[in-house]
Amino acid sequence: MKRRTLLTCMPFGALALMEHAQAAPKKGATQPSFDSFAGTSARIGPYLSARQRVQALLQDHYIPVADALQHSATALYQSLAQPATHWQTQQPLWVQTMLHWERLAAVAVGPLLERRAARSIDFWPTRPAQIQRQLDANAASPLTPQQIESVGSAARGLPALEWMFWRVPANPSSQHYARLLAQHILNECTILLDGYRAMAAAPRSEEEATALYGEWYGQAVGGLDQLRIKKMVPDTRGKEVSLWVRGVSGQTAAAWQAQLQGVQVFLVGSPAAQAARPDLPVASSLQGLLLGNDNPEPSRKLQTLTLAALRSGARARPDNAASLRTAQRALAQLSQYLSSLADSVLHISMGFTDADGD
Repeated sequence: MKRRTLLTCMPFGALALMEHAQAAPKKGATQPSFDSFAGTSARIGPYLSARQRVQALLQDHYIPVADALQHSATALYQSLAQPATHWQTQQPLWVQTMLHWERLAAVAVGPLLERRAARSIDFWPTRPAQIQRQLDANAASPLTPQQIESVGSAARGLPALEWMFWRVPANPSSQHYARLLAQHILNECTILLDGYRAMAAAPRSEEEATALYGEWYGQAVGGLDQLRIKKMVPDTRGKEVSLWVRGVSGQTAAAWQAQLQGVQVFLVGSPAAQAARPDLPVASSLQGLLLGNDNPEPSRKLQTLTLAALRSGARARPDNAASLRTAQRALAQLSQYLSSLADSVLHISMGFTDADGD
């Protein structure tokens, strides 16, 4: 996206703490809830330059989440590599991999954006007919890892594995194809992890870091809009499958919440980071940036709107139209406010993001 300038960060003030409570698992996924902000005392926080803020986001969020994704993808591939594997064994491993992916891709930046990894790992809506054609071709003549690279995106990635694990009978041929898909996902996840590590190690000037943060800001807004416009509405293009993203596995609500968790890190910081120093803002977050630039009123409004989006998103269910309308409204209000902040406070020129279009 295009950008202009971003204010330099100053010492930070107070930040409200988001408590992150875990509800009981459902179908292999952890269902998070977002309960409350606790009041904090006003204290001066550390100064962060744009370079330090970008570095902190890479080190504290992108690299750890990419590492967790790579480990989950490894566990899935290794499980599928075992003889006589059963889909029931793979389903929770798929769920964990998917949730890590949602958190990483929530604000799509760096190698994830540059490689267009979402198309390779998470092509949606699912195309069962294309998956079946590849299963038939594999049954006639088993594909190799090299050949899987030429398979269309619609027959690869997490949605294809979801369809297979919940809708396709397990047999030697389908298991072989599933192993190839899992290996391809693992390879992509490894490249992403290496890319984020390389990004963290690369030198950059303050001007370059300022520009980079502006681009990330646009991706955060785009991520909210993608969740509201594309994922929290039924999709009738894939008529043979669920109308909802992750609907085949029953993980729609869990996926929404995982994506919100990823955006939360950018806006106010992760619950763990907030709990570590409840008297200070999370320095790398937008909340910290606003307070550091002596913008307490925008900071408070950001806090209020973020909490509303997190709460309503945690309560949203695909079979409850009222809960969806509430969540969509809260996400729209947060997105609109972030867009206004970009213009009036941060002086970032908002442009097209990776969330625009397919």
